[in-house]
Amino acid sequence: MAHQFECTQMDCDFMVRANDENEVIDMVQEHAREKHGMSMDRNDVQNGIQQA
Repeated sequence: MAHQFECTQMDCDFMVRANDENEVIDMVQEHAREKHGMSMDRNDVQNGIQQA
């Protein structure tokens, strides 16, 4: 089953989908850090992951 996360920041259309939840978490954390200058802990990311 695929896992999906969509960025909720205004004017950002980042979305990631992968079968491995840990891969999604890593990519979301990297995106948040590099594009928005913020950090997200694993629990915050997990709460935003949807099954795709």
